[in-house]
Amino acid sequence: MEHAIFEALHGSLSPEAHTRVNSELALKQLELETDFSLAIINVALSGHADISIRQAAIVQLRGYVGRHWSIGSAKYEPGPIPDQQLKSQVREKAFSLLVNDNRKLCSVAAAVVASMAKYDWPDEWPQLFLQLVELLHSSSKSHTHSAMCVFSEWVSSDMSEQHMEQIGILLPELLRIFVSTGKYELNTRAMAVRVFSDCIEIISNMSSAQKTFADAHAPPILKEWMKPILDVFKQPIANDNGSGSIIQLKSECIKSVVKAAEGFPKYMLPFNASILEALWMQLQDIQEPFVHAFVYEDSEHSESATNMLVYCDEGGSTYSVDSYLLGIFEWLAKAAEIKSMRKFFIASAENNAGTIAPTPFFGQLVSVLMSYAQITSEMLNDWVDDMDLFVADEDEEGYRFNVRVSVQELIQTFDMLFSRPLAIALGDAARERTELAAQWRQNQNNSWWLVSEAMLWAVGLAAESIVDRFENGTIGGQLDIGALFESDVWPLAQSASFPFGQGRAFVFASSFAKILPSNIASVLVDASCNAVSNSELHPAVRLSAVRATSNFCAYLSEDITRAHQAGFINGLATIIPQLSEDSAHIALDALHSALQVDQGITASLEPVISQMAMGIWQKYPGDVLLTSIVIDIVEDMAGNSHASEAFTRHALPIIGAAITQGTDGMVVSSAIDLLAGLVKGGPSPMPEGYTDAIFPSLMQVLSTSSDSEVLQSGQSCLKYFVQKDAERICRWHDSHGVTGIGLIVRFVSVMLSPDSSESAALFIGDLVVKIVQKCSALISGDILTELVRVVTDRLATARTASFCSSLIPLYAQLSLCHPAEVASLLGNMSFRGQSGLQVVLSAWFKNYMDVQGYYNRKISAIALTRLFTLGDPRISDFVVQGDLIPNAVNKGKIVTRSMSRIHPDQYTQIPAAAKIVKLLLAEVDMDVESLFARASGAGLGAAVDDLELDGDEDWEDDGYSEENGYDGGTAVDKYSYLSDLIDGGVDFEERDDDDDDEDVLSDPIYNQDLNEALGSFMRQVVQGNQGDFHETIAPLLTEKEASLLDKLCTVS
Repeated sequence: MEHAIFEALHGSLSPEAHTRVNSELALKQLELETDFSLAIINVALSGHADISIRQAAIVQLRGYVGRHWSIGSAKYEPGPIPDQQLKSQVREKAFSLLVNDNRKLCSVAAAVVASMAKYDWPDEWPQLFLQLVELLHSSSKSHTHSAMCVFSEWVSSDMSEQHMEQIGILLPELLRIFVSTGKYELNTRAMAVRVFSDCIEIISNMSSAQKTFADAHAPPILKEWMKPILDVFKQPIANDNGSGSIIQLKSECIKSVVKAAEGFPKYMLPFNASILEALWMQLQDIQEPFVHAFVYEDSEHSESATNMLVYCDEGGSTYSVDSYLLGIFEWLAKAAEIKSMRKFFIASAENNAGTIAPTPFFGQLVSVLMSYAQITSEMLNDWVDDMDLFVADEDEEGYRFNVRVSVQELIQTFDMLFSRPLAIALGDAARERTELAAQWRQNQNNSWWLVSEAMLWAVGLAAESIVDRFENGTIGGQLDIGALFESDVWPLAQSASFPFGQGRAFVFASSFAKILPSNIASVLVDASCNAVSNSELHPAVRLSAVRATSNFCAYLSEDITRAHQAGFINGLATIIPQLSEDSAHIALDALHSALQVDQGITASLEPVISQMAMGIWQKYPGDVLLTSIVIDIVEDMAGNSHASEAFTRHALPIIGAAITQGTDGMVVSSAIDLLAGLVKGGPSPMPEGYTDAIFPSLMQVLSTSSDSEVLQSGQSCLKYFVQKDAERICRWHDSHGVTGIGLIVRFVSVMLSPDSSESAALFIGDLVVKIVQKCSALISGDILTELVRVVTDRLATARTASFCSSLIPLYAQLSLCHPAEVASLLGNMSFRGQSGLQVVLSAWFKNYMDVQGYYNRKISAIALTRLFTLGDPRISDFVVQGDLIPNAVNKGKIVTRSMSRIHPDQYTQIPAAAKIVKLLLAEVDMDVESLFARASGAGLGAAVDDLELDGDEDWEDDGYSEENGYDGGTAVDKYSYLSDLIDGGVDFEERDDDDDDEDVLSDPIYNQDLNEALGSFMRQVVQGNQGDFHETIAPLLTEKEASLLDKLCTVS
C-alpha cells in the first residue's frame, strides 16, 4: 500500500499532464482502502522519501480527512471510515510531525491536526488541547510555531462560545509568546496575535447572550494586550534585524484592534487616542517609502523602499505593507464614528463661533490620504493589459480591494459623518497637492499627473455633498472648484501622453456638472462627445468620456446637452460593439442617460438605439447587470410616444423568438423580463394586436416550464399585462374558449399546488393582488372566490416566511374595502380542520413583520384595523400565539439546536384582537421617532426621551450639527430625516417597486401617514373600549407596549 501511494504521489508531481491526472485518479482509488490513512502518514514520516513527496502526502491526507474521516463532514464522500484504533495511530503520527525539523512539513501537518480536531476533539482526542499548550512551552522555536499553526486554523474555524474554558487557558499563552520579543520569531508572534483576534471575536459574539461574562472579562484582556500592541505600532518598519517580517506582525496587530473596536467599542475607548497617535505616526513614516515603492517606479529610491515595505519569507510567502495600511484605514473609519474621537477630526472654527471646521490633524490626514491614493505602477500595468480591470476598478463597487479603494471608503465615511469639515480639508489638501504637481510639471517630472489625478479623484469622492453645499449656498470658501479646473483639470485634459489622467479630468468635471458655468459645461460636453466618437484616442480616455457624458446628460440642462445628444448616441454605437461583457455596462448606462435628454431626438435615433440595446442583450443574455440596464432602456423607449411603435416593432420579434425558441432557462427568463419592460413602459391600454401577438406564446411557455427563474419572471410579466390591458386580457380567449384571465388563474392554481416550489411562486401574490385591483369588475365573483380559495389552501401549508408574507397582501387588499365580506368568505371555507379565516389570521400574525414593500406594509396594517373594528367574534375569540415566555432552563446559556429541541420556547395564548393591537403597536414603535417628531407641543422631547430605544451610547450622535456644532437640537430637528422618510419626502433611487405603480400611487393609503392613522386608531380603541379593550386586551400588553400606548393617547 505504501509503495503504491508513493508511486501515485510521485506521479502527481509530474510536469506531464497525463501522468499527473492518472496518478491523482489512482490516489482517489487508494483512498477507498481501509488502511489508506495509516499508509500515507507513514509515507509522510519516511526519512528516505524526498521532502516534496512527504509534503504531498500530508496534503493528500488533509483532503482525505475532509472526505472520509467523518460522515458529518461537509465534504464527505462515500467510502470506508477508519475505525477508532486506526484513527488513534494516525493522529499520534500526525502530531509527531509537528516537532519535525522541516518547517514546511510542520506547517502542512498543523493543518491536518486541525482538520482532525474538528471531528475528534474532545470526545476521541481529549488530550490534544493540552498537548498543544505544552508544545507552546517547548524550548524549540519550531515546535512552538507548529502549535501556533494548529491553533491558528483550529480556533478560527471550529472554536466558539462553547469553548471559553479553552480560550481562557490559551489567551495568557498567546500573550506570553507575543511579548517575548527576543525568544520567538516575528511570524510566530504574529500568529499569536491572529489567534488572539479570533478569541476576541468569539468573546464578542457571546456578549449578547452572556453580557455579564463579556463585561467582566473583556476589559482586563484588552488592557493586557493593548500596551504591547501599541509598542508594535510604534516600532519602525525597517527594524534593526532587517527581517522585514515586522510588517506581518503589525498587520495582525491592526486587525486585532479593528476586531476589538467592532466587538467592544466601549472598552476600547481608553486606548483609542493612543492608537490614533501611533497609527498617525506610522502613516506619515510610511508615506514616502510607499509612493517610491509602489507609485514612482523610476524613482532612485524605489528599490530600497520596496525592500523596506515588501518581505518574502523562506517559505515563499510575501508580506506587503498594503495589509497594514488597509487595517489602519479601516480603524480610522471606525474611530471617526465614535463621539469621544470626533475632537481629533473636527472643532469649532476660530473665526466663526459655532461653525465646525477640520482640526489640523484632519487636514494633514486628508493630504496624506491623497498621497496614498495615487495609482500604483501595478494598477497601471494591469489597466494597460486589460481595460476591463480599469473599468472594474473605476466602478464604485469594484471587486479588487487595495489601498486606493480603502482610502475611498475612508473618505466616503468622513463625507457621511462631517461633510463640511471634509470639504474644507479637501480644499486645503488640494491646494497643497496642486502646488506639488505644478512644480513637478515645471521640472518635467512625468509623475506630476499621478499627483493631480489622485487629488481630483479624492475631491470627486465628495462631489455630491460639495455640489449640495454649492446649491444651498453653504460652501463658502471651503473649496475653489474653479481654481481646480484651471490648475489641474485643464492640464490633465490636454495631456494625451497620460490617458488615465486625461480620463480623470473628464470624470471629475462631470461630477460637478450641476454647478458648472454654462460656457465651461458646453466646452466639456463637446470635448466628451468628441472623445467618445474618436476611435484614435486611448480606450481609457474614451471610456472615461463615456462615464462623463452620462453624468452630463443626467445633470446638465437640455439646452446644453441637446445639441450633442445625437452625436453622443452615435458615438456609443461605435464603441459598444468593442466592449466586453465586463465593460459594456458603462456604455449602456450612458445610453440610458442620453435617452432622457430630448424624446424627439431619441425617437429619430430609434434604429440605432434598438440595435445597440437589443444587440448587446443578444450577445450577453445571461448577464444580470447588462440585462437590468437593457430593461430600463426598453421601458424608456416603450414609454416614448414618438418611438414606442418603432422600437416595439424591432424588439418584439427578438424577444418573442427568445421566449418561444430558447432552450436555456436563464435566457428565456431574461427575455420575459424584457417583455415585462416593454409592457410596463408602454401605454395603457396596449396597442391593438399587442396582446394577441405575444400573450398566447407567453402562456404556452409558462404552462410547460419547470424552471423557477422562468416562472418567477412570468409572474411579474403577467402582472404588468393585467395592469396595462386588463379588459383585453379578460376578453381574449383561445381556440378552446378559455379567456386570458382564465389562463392566468389556471397558471396561479398550478403555481400554488402542493407540488410546486415556494421559491418558484414567490411573485404569485403580486399577480393575484393585481388581478383583484384591475379585474374585480370584469370577472365573476366565482373566479375571485376560487382565487381566494386556492391561495388560502396553499397558505395553510406554506413553510417559508418569504412565501407566506408574499400572499398576505391579497387579504389586506380585499379587507380594505370589504372586511365583513372577506371575514364571512374565509369563515365559510375549511382547510385541514381550520376555517379559512383562522388559516389567514395565523399566517398574517406570524409573518406580519416580513411583509415587504412600503405600500404592502401600509395596507397590511390598515386592513388589520378594519378587521378589528368589525368586532366579529370569529376574529376576536380566535386564540393565537402571544408573547414569548422566559425559559428558565435556557436562561443565560448559549442555546444550541439540541437544547432548543429538548426545551423549546413557549408562548402565551391570547385572543386575535389583542394580537392585532400588539402588532400595530410594534409597527408604530418601529417609526416612533418619526411619529413624535411630527407632533408638536409641550412635552415632546420628554415623550421621545422616555422611550427605551436601543443604542450604544459611545456611538450615538449627540445632536451634532455641521453648521451649529453640538447644539443638542430639538426633537423635531433630530428626527426630521426619519419623518421625511415616512412621509415619502426622501427620494431614494430605488426605494420600492411600488414607486412607479400607478394603481398604488393613486391609492390614498399610499400617501397616508401610517403612524398617525395607527395613533388615531389606538385612541379610538381605548376611548371607545372597542373589543372590550380595558377588560380583555389591556391586561395582556407588556410594560413597553402599555407605555407606548399611553403616549399615543396623549399626542393630539
